[in-house]
Amino acid sequence: MSITVEAIYAAGILKPLSPLTDLPENTKVRITVETVADTEPRRSVIDEQRRSRLHIDSQVARDIGESHEYDLFES
Repeated sequence: MSITVEAIYAAGILKPLSPLTDLPENTKVRITVETVADTEPRRSVIDEQRRSRLHIDSQVARDIGESHEYDLFES
């Protein structure tokens, strides 16, 4: 059996980007490493950005936007 799986190498470990569902546990495998040009940002960077985003209720955002209390420039 031969399959091709993309993976990320981090902290000394190859982490597959998709599950290896057809591969039974504890199966011995041979790995050939071929580097791939980054055409997309790494998933870990994307996940980090998602976690760092501020989540705010849309009504609260509207109230802040309409309130003069938060104006950057005084009239």
